[in-house]
Amino acid sequence: MSFQVLEIVLYGHNGETRSVRLRPGRLNIITGSSKTGKTALISIMDYCLGATECAIPEGVIRESVAWVALRLDVEDGQALVARRLPKPGAQGATAVYYDIGVNLALPALNDLGQTTNLEALESLLGTHAGISMNIHEPPAGQTRRALIAGIRHALFYCFQQQTEVINNHYLFHKQSEEFVPSAIRDTLPYFLGAVDEDHAHKLRELREKRRALRALERKLAEFEAIRGRGLSKAQALLSEATDVGLGRSLEAVESWDAAVEALRAVSRDALPDEEEEIVVEGDEFERLQGERRRLSDDVIRLRDQLRAAEALAEDRDGFSEEGGAQLLRLRSIDLLDNKGGSDDHFCPLCRSPLREADLPPTIHEIQRSMADLDSQMRGIEERSPMMQGVIDSLSSRVGDLQNQLRENREALDAIQASNARLQAIEDRRARRSHVLGRVGLYLESLPELEDSSSLRREMDVLKDEILVLEKELSPELVESRVDSIMSILSRDMSRWAQEFRLEHSGHPFRLDPKRLTVVADSTSAPIPMDRMGSGANWVGCHIIAHLALHKWFAGQARPVPRFLFIDQPSQAYFPEDSDWQGDSFAQGGEDREAVARIYKLAISELDASDGEFQIIVTDHANFNEPWFQNCIVERWREGQKLVPDGWPTRQR
Repeated sequence: MSFQVLEIVLYGHNGETRSVRLRPGRLNIITGSSKTGKTALISIMDYCLGATECAIPEGVIRESVAWVALRLDVEDGQALVARRLPKPGAQGATAVYYDIGVNLALPALNDLGQTTNLEALESLLGTHAGISMNIHEPPAGQTRRALIAGIRHALFYCFQQQTEVINNHYLFHKQSEEFVPSAIRDTLPYFLGAVDEDHAHKLRELREKRRALRALERKLAEFEAIRGRGLSKAQALLSEATDVGLGRSLEAVESWDAAVEALRAVSRDALPDEEEEIVVEGDEFERLQGERRRLSDDVIRLRDQLRAAEALAEDRDGFSEEGGAQLLRLRSIDLLDNKGGSDDHFCPLCRSPLREADLPPTIHEIQRSMADLDSQMRGIEERSPMMQGVIDSLSSRVGDLQNQLRENREALDAIQASNARLQAIEDRRARRSHVLGRVGLYLESLPELEDSSSLRREMDVLKDEILVLEKELSPELVESRVDSIMSILSRDMSRWAQEFRLEHSGHPFRLDPKRLTVVADSTSAPIPMDRMGSGANWVGCHIIAHLALHKWFAGQARPVPRFLFIDQPSQAYFPEDSDWQGDSFAQGGEDREAVARIYKLAISELDASDGEFQIIVTDHANFNEPWFQNCIVERWREGQKLVPDGWPTRQR
């Protein structure tokens, strides 16, 4: 499961299309002059395959093309991916058109529109490539995040731009960009198949088992801490219980289990019978306290009554004194005799006539008032002895109650002062209650502890399972598998290096997955690509490394797109304007044969792979020989180019 490229399509603003058709499983050569758009094809394909930024060169293409598209050969038929080119000044566009079918026809420009987004596109392309769930966990101590390989990582092995194929420092596409080298190192084992397809599942299972083991270890540590360091606390509680007379046989214990069981026995046993003594001997004390409360209430009530009686007696004496004084004053004026037959209309003193309005009370009226007053005075005098008797009685009762309170207080003091044994029993009861409370709290705070043997057995099983997973996922094992694959690739790379007649080709050539370069293992020391001379050697190293990788990817059905796009592999041998007509390139020579060997090797390996992957090459070279001409899909010379002349530019 993967995909190859069937067609590269450009949509002009005028609605016209420009299509470059490619053949799956074959060598596809696009030859032509400079400035015809050959180099832009990689950027167009990369943009359609989910690049965030559009790297298509500014100029005719960006001004004349509205959308670019790829038609892909996928397992389910064909898929079409189209992307709108960004507006001037923008780095990319989010509009993505995606369709899938058995035999897709190219949609018209007006039918293109956004049907998905970049994130979904990457997922769809990853599915077409066969990328399954995977994850790379950085080694312990590194700050890098875990990395999931996706379609964008797979494309590092699919493109070789003009400046990359001749670079002696960087072997892979975009390797010079920040973070890309580490991403290639992290994901290469997955794409090579050095990790199992269920590697991510095993990693997740390993994390879960490690988490479960840590939980069991914490539980066992707590278990052991309670049994170990907890023994001293349990023994201390037992000592306190023994000291206050709780329990029957609390000799020193050697284990935590025995100590806990002894504490539970203490908690279950009833208090000794001497507690009943406190109840019996304390009854009199409680009775006296109740009697004292009753006597105090009676004293307060009688005192209130005494104060009311005394106030009433005081008011009576005041009234009697005032009434007597008034009676004496009336008697002193001797009006009661009514001598000379005094008329009520004359003043009794001067005998002057009185007006009707000034008439005083009659003598009879005054006499009646005096008689009433005298009667009231006699009543008060008669009741005075009774009131005094009430006051005396209340005072006597208050005194009796106070005497009883004093006697009660003396009895209470006598009980508290003389009954030391009762106090000791009270104290011991309090101590026992306190110890029992601490024992109960300790027992309640203990966790439910199962048998540690079953816990240890479960931990042993987990440890064995973790050990197996760690061996299967160990970096050393993955590295060993990668080294084994590199050894297999080295055989082809060494053979092809000899066919290309590269420098140091007498020594084995290999791909270094750590340094991401090609190395020739000489007898004196390894020779990396950047220490090899000449551009021909650098181009040769790039080609043999990527050809070996794609042969492996196809043969092992690895989830990498089944195409390799190389731009200008002959640039190290001939000027870019070299033509196949009438110059030294067409006439033969060592350089011509070197370039021919590159193309013939590609054809040979594609034939051997039975169409499992394709190679796309853009170049100036053009051999006037059938084996080369049969591979040409486009020839861009004499006015033929990627963007046809006459296409209008973007409307401003």
